[in-house]
Amino acid sequence: MPKFISGKMSNEVTRDELESFEKDNIKRYSNEEITVYWRPGLCIHSANCLTGSPLVFNMNRRPWISLKGATTEELIKTIDTCPSRALVYRKIREEPIPPSENKPPSSGNATIRILKDGPALISGDFLLQNSEKQPIETKSGTIALCRCGSSAKKPFCDGSHVRIGFKD
Repeated sequence: MPKFISGKMSNEVTRDELESFEKDNIKRYSNEEITVYWRPGLCIHSANCLTGSPLVFNMNRRPWISLKGATTEELIKTIDTCPSRALVYRKIREEPIPPSENKPPSSGNATIRILKDGPALISGDFLLQNSEKQPIETKSGTIALCRCGSSAKKPFCDGSHVRIGFKD
C-alpha cells in the first residue's frame, strides 16, 4: 500500500508487501542504502523512470537498472513517480518499522487519474468490486484499470493500449 507524505505518493514498500514478492517474478537491485524492486507484470510503460533517471534506467543495457547512476534521494524521487508501482523500493535500515506503517489509510479518499492514451490510475483508500459487487483483490494501493478494452488482465491494464494504438 503506498504511503502519502504531504499529499505525495511514496512507492516505498512495507514488510508485508515484500513477503508477497517471493511468489512473483520480481527483479531486485541493491546498493548499500536501498533495494529497488521491479515488477514487470505491473509495468504500464509510462517511461517516468527512463526520463526521470536515464543513467539508472536504460532499456538498451542489461541489466536495464543500474543504481550507480544516481543518489538514493534521486532514485526515490524517480521511483515515486511510477504510477503503476511496477517500480518500488525499500530503504536498507537497521531500525524497526513502526506498526503504523502497515495500517491502510483511514481517510476513505481515493484519487483517480486518467492517463492520456492509457489506463485510469486509482490510488489511495478504495475498494474495487466486480459487477456482482464482489471485491476484486488488489496487491497495492495503486491500480491501473484498462480503458482500451484490449487487456488480457481485465479490469487491469496490461499495456495493450500501446500495442493497439489506443487514443483518447
